[in-house]
Amino acid sequence: MTVGSSPPTARARQVASVTAVEAPAAQRPVLDCLLQLYKYDFSEFAPIGSPYGEVDEEGRFASYPGLDSYWRESGRIPLLIRADDHLAGFVLVHQWSALGLPLDHGVAEFFVLRKYRRARVGTRAALLIFRRYPGRWEVPVAWYNPPALAFWHKVTEEAAPGKVEEIAGGDGKRWAGPVLCFTTGTAV
Repeated sequence: MTVGSSPPTARARQVASVTAVEAPAAQRPVLDCLLQLYKYDFSEFAPIGSPYGEVDEEGRFASYPGLDSYWRESGRIPLLIRADDHLAGFVLVHQWSALGLPLDHGVAEFFVLRKYRRARVGTRAALLIFRRYPGRWEVPVAWYNPPALAFWHKVTEEAAPGKVEEIAGGDGKRWAGPVLCFTTGTAV
């Protein structure tokens, strides 16, 4: 904002268009960069003295294990989120069940840049994905991330009103945090 200018209006801060498109392998470096931001956000939850949330001597977090599998294995879908044609985040969808149950899709990772979080970009992107890929879904949420759980409660209820089941502690083996389970209808 320049001197003498007025702050942007609420209308100017709205996002008109949200999309989630499959990322081709050529965009893997983009996902690598966004994963660094994602890991930075998660670092606030890592306890001091643990290896989690630490960067290497070059200032980078460890690379995401298995990222290449999103372009090699069926059932894995890397998506980039855009807000008004600006890169705004990513979603990694897979078929791994946190509960060891049959499912069609699971949210492996979900990230939206802070700038877009209060503009419902994450909600809109998640709903697009749940509609595009119908079936039985699981959304496992890290037990130490209450803001994420609040977000996912709202979004899954919007995706499948009255039909979301929460397994509070996961199965205790594969996953120890809450898991939201629901089914979405036909693709759009």
